[in-house]
Amino acid sequence: MTVRPVATSGTPQRGWPQHDRHGSWLIDDEGNRLLAWHVSGGVFNLGFGDSAMASAVAETVRAHDTGLWSMRSERRLVGEEHFARFLPESLPRSYFTPSASEAFEVACKLAKRHTGRSGLVSVTGGYYGAIGFALAMDDPALQPERYTPMAGSIPKAQFGSIDSMVALVDESTAAVCIEAIQVPAGVFEPPEGYLRAVRDLCNERGALLIFDEVQGGLLRTGDQWAFERHGVVPDVMITGKGLSGGYYPLGALSCSETLYATFELRPPVHRSSFCGGEIAATIAGRTAERYLDPALRAHVKIVSERLGRGLRTILERHRDVVHEIRGRGLVYGVQLAPGRGGAMARACRNRGLYLHVSLQPETVIVMPPLTTTLEETEEGLAIFEASLADI
Repeated sequence: MTVRPVATSGTPQRGWPQHDRHGSWLIDDEGNRLLAWHVSGGVFNLGFGDSAMASAVAETVRAHDTGLWSMRSERRLVGEEHFARFLPESLPRSYFTPSASEAFEVACKLAKRHTGRSGLVSVTGGYYGAIGFALAMDDPALQPERYTPMAGSIPKAQFGSIDSMVALVDESTAAVCIEAIQVPAGVFEPPEGYLRAVRDLCNERGALLIFDEVQGGLLRTGDQWAFERHGVVPDVMITGKGLSGGYYPLGALSCSETLYATFELRPPVHRSSFCGGEIAATIAGRTAERYLDPALRAHVKIVSERLGRGLRTILERHRDVVHEIRGRGLVYGVQLAPGRGGAMARACRNRGLYLHVSLQPETVIVMPPLTTTLEETEEGLAIFEASLADI
């Protein structure tokens, strides 16, 4: 029996668009191929169906289950130590969760418990997830009210404005939460010196600094972490998505030994059925090995240069419809003429390229797998340019 999609909105569904996946490609049940420039925010950084990660997950699950969150675990500590090789030296300890959103939730609770303060501050354009404190910090453009009830109102400084941040951070602030590069918002980098100024402000006023590296980290910008080029290190870093290798739901909160000691307090900072973390810690350690591979790093550098050069060339040729290119490494926001983002995403998909629109309706996000080849990059650039004629 052939099972067909069920229409849920009165519109007939046609086929199964991800009947098969491998490498940089999505293949539907009729054999049509889509080149992926959208990888679910980095979940598929290593491409679809990565065989090494499949083997790592299978070996881990055969060896042990997730474990009890409430007891110390040797396997969890070993995985955590392996993962720490990929972290800044000042953030050697990690708490693993089933998602980055939950890791962010735990980070906010940790900050409140550690500082004894209740306040949190976010920034405009931010995206941190769809639960609890993460949802309350999301930019209003995301329509977070769709997921009410939320965790109260959290003030948002203007991204890039230190004066706006100074006005909000005070003696009641437990933490400031910010992305070192805002990918979902349209790929916006902070101004020169901004993150350093925020770091200094947090130090001065006793607040913790939390960086969200879920989409911007893990070699996505060409650097290991997006914040590296700004010369600052956070007190807490949140990662996820790409840690999964595309197979195992995983988020991580990384911090100092001093902050991690707060997890030993009673009552617990956080409790969750699947935060035992033995599988998660092991997978994070195995994934870190992939990101530390010199061959992958060299590949990312080569393909990044070609993608950036190709997009800038398209900008020069089509300034009537392409207004700006923002980004670095293997993540770019392409700002088109007003209101053209949706049309461009549809035109690209019709020609065989899958990308999506940012929070800014005129901007599409270019975010291929880190493993995408030079040949695939050339093909994607050709489709992207040809699609401009369709909008």
